[in-house]
Amino acid sequence: MYTDLEKEMIEEVKAHLAQVKGVDQIFLLSDDDKAEIDKLEEAANGNVLMGMGEGDNQGVKEVFKKECIICFTTTREYVWPEPPNVIMMQGGEMVGFDCSAEDVCKYEGHADYLVMGTFIIDKTKIPSASGKPVVILPPKPYVMGDACQIKEAVLGSPSTPSDEYIRKVYNFDKSPDKGTFFLGFDLVCDVE
Repeated sequence: MYTDLEKEMIEEVKAHLAQVKGVDQIFLLSDDDKAEIDKLEEAANGNVLMGMGEGDNQGVKEVFKKECIICFTTTREYVWPEPPNVIMMQGGEMVGFDCSAEDVCKYEGHADYLVMGTFIIDKTKIPSASGKPVVILPPKPYVMGDACQIKEAVLGSPSTPSDEYIRKVYNFDKSPDKGTFFLGFDLVCDVE
């Protein structure tokens, strides 16, 4: 399936991820896993997410457009990408978003915002927004630096059914201390 050079590049990515604080297990998804996860994500698309609106996991959709997909598990030490990692849209307007714990104070006590943990709802936008709310999990770019010959890597956070599938197939316990991410990338061989 992959050339020797491509396999070497995949191993470089895995070695890079192994050095990231909070990354636990790392594995390349098989074609069977990709097909099953693609079905699970399609079925999950449109389901109510976080009790706030229909889900649209754009991050995983972008990951699955890539040539190579690695799944990795995380511990509580893993630092999530910069927010927003969750966006609520309604009628084409962003009415809610997550922010860092440090940024919550910018919105607390402000009459225009409803603060729910690190999720912020802009109360000024809701009355003018129409249609159903959609909760988007956006793709997050992932930069590996010059050590890896990878272009346009992207992270996606799997839906609950995909997370449960990964935990079952790769035999690791369900725990609030462990999470899963998908990293998708294209292999670029600029060998002259």
